[in-house]
Amino acid sequence: MNRRISALILTVLVCLAFGLLTSCSSSSKSTPPPIIAITAKTGSGQSTVIGTAFGSPLEANVTSNGTPVANATVTFSAPSSGASCTLSATSVTTDTSGDASVTCTANTTVSTTAYTVTATTAGATTPANFTLNNTAVPTANFVFYLSGEEAINTAPDGSPAYYAVAGVVTINQNEQVVGGEEDYNDGNGITQTGVAITGGSLSVDATGQGTLTLNVPSNTGLGNPAGTEVLGIQAVNISHILIVQYDGSATSSGSMDLQTATSVADGGYAFTLAGVDYQYMPIAYGGVFSVASGAVTGVADLNDAGVPVTGQTITGAAFASADGNGRGSLTGVKIDGTALTLNYYVVGPEVIRIIDVEAASGTPGTGGAAIGSAFGQGTTTSFTNSSLPTSVFALQADPFGLYYAAAGTLAVPTPATGSFTGEADDDEEGLVANAPNPNLAGTYSISEMVGTTVYNGYSSLTITTANLEDVATLGLYMTDPALNLLDPNNPTGGGGALLLDLDPILAGGTGIVIPQTDTTAADFSGKYAFGGQDLNNGITACATWCGEIDFVGLGTVTAGVFAGTGPFSDPFGTFMGTAPAETPATFAGTAVADADESTTGRYTISQTTVTPAGKASATVSVIIYQASANQLLWMDNDAGDVFSGSLQMQGPLAPAAKAQAKHKRNH
Repeated sequence: MNRRISALILTVLVCLAFGLLTSCSSSSKSTPPPIIAITAKTGSGQSTVIGTAFGSPLEANVTSNGTPVANATVTFSAPSSGASCTLSATSVTTDTSGDASVTCTANTTVSTTAYTVTATTAGATTPANFTLNNTAVPTANFVFYLSGEEAINTAPDGSPAYYAVAGVVTINQNEQVVGGEEDYNDGNGITQTGVAITGGSLSVDATGQGTLTLNVPSNTGLGNPAGTEVLGIQAVNISHILIVQYDGSATSSGSMDLQTATSVADGGYAFTLAGVDYQYMPIAYGGVFSVASGAVTGVADLNDAGVPVTGQTITGAAFASADGNGRGSLTGVKIDGTALTLNYYVVGPEVIRIIDVEAASGTPGTGGAAIGSAFGQGTTTSFTNSSLPTSVFALQADPFGLYYAAAGTLAVPTPATGSFTGEADDDEEGLVANAPNPNLAGTYSISEMVGTTVYNGYSSLTITTANLEDVATLGLYMTDPALNLLDPNNPTGGGGALLLDLDPILAGGTGIVIPQTDTTAADFSGKYAFGGQDLNNGITACATWCGEIDFVGLGTVTAGVFAGTGPFSDPFGTFMGTAPAETPATFAGTAVADADESTTGRYTISQTTVTPAGKASATVSVIIYQASANQLLWMDNDAGDVFSGSLQMQGPLAPAAKAQAKHKRNH
């Protein structure tokens, strides 16, 4: 045998015996290294608000040839600048399943596009990528309006000046004011329009009560010299707040409502405004108008310093386009020969706050200030006498009219004849007329003709009995039966009308009519947000001017016993003895139902005790008319002062009662 062949056979046998074919083969191969991989298992694709933790951990998984690797070191890395997050750890060891995870908290930079957190491990050629987004803090816009008296300026008679303000404020869920704008006018030389709200804060307790501070330019009439406006607030529910200005620079009453639209919708509207004319005399307007592609036509009434004028047609007016805050101008409105300079803020599809901002110039027919609202008329194409149900009403003067308030119930048994009956109370600077003596009777006419045109919902109401003092002739302007006039974002409790007092002695008076649907005394029970504007004419002895008082609060009614507390603004020292001052106050009394309350919805609190913190108590006699378990109107009926306002059953608040600023957490 050939020696070379024998050696080859021997080599093969040796290789077979020792299993070393790979090294003996003429085409030998090495064992491939394991394949190490790292993947993003969970947590990618998340979003969270800046400054908050992402909801799920970032979890990476490490494998070798598809098998989980325990005790491998995983390194996590987030961007070093821009939108990023803070990791709970940067180096984590995998568990027996090959998993390693970290938590991640977004920094304060909002991401414009998704950013990436990476996870790497030794041997893996590509990282695991987690894409994340930091979103802005949710915000909500609230439209607010107020009117009252200010300390920075004086009226021609030396008393504090009237002022009106309307605006929109943006609040985030961290209770920070992050934007807004407002318009202000006192009709006496200080007018500011489109003023930016640059900051501020909200502080609300578990009852929905607290303060809202707005940063505005200083020394402009918009706030105190420090450049802030402080509002006392009481939340009725998540989208509706009662407010007073509460900082010593001014006192006023109004409301703040969640903004759900920023443009004026086409359709019919009813409106009222009240304030002062160019001579600083009380004035009020009311009427109806229609909007078609921004163009406005309609009819208006006014009562200027006791001179009523009715049936003034409005033509050639228009709503200019609103800005992103729902603010715009209403141009071309002329009533009784006077051109008005009007700005507006949209609350929702059928609610607009309107402010008169023409500066006083001393020229007859120019200047003045006023505030009010326009409410949609819905899809009702023809309001008739049958459109007015049994209702409750309230009227009040503005701060520069003859001080008066009236409230009552309107029973409408015969719409076909346009007649009504009812009961009412009236207080005109201490001259009091109380039900049941003023048993009301009168007539009304809905959708009246002016010239040759019938204006839908433009109406009038006349009290023919002579025992309700000077309240006799009223403009009545019908609104959408589905629209809640006190709480416009509330889908229940809708319907009613706006009122304008057209009596010669009662210029400046406006009011509201809402359907009466529940007069059961037992239903007047629970928690109620309340408020009022008290035009004081000497509730206690005053050394000088007895000024306005404004208050809001939260009260509990149990078996008729009313007890509440809330912000109380008394900058002119009527209660306090020195001015300016503002303080929380307590309210206590017992609501006693009339014998015929089941028909009228009327209660009396004969001694409502009001106690500002650290000060002496005062007593006020109060009348309440129940429209429903959710809404009641009240007024005083004593000789010391004049006020009216509402009690509204408190609904759900935002989580932890952080009220309206956190509305968007639930959306």
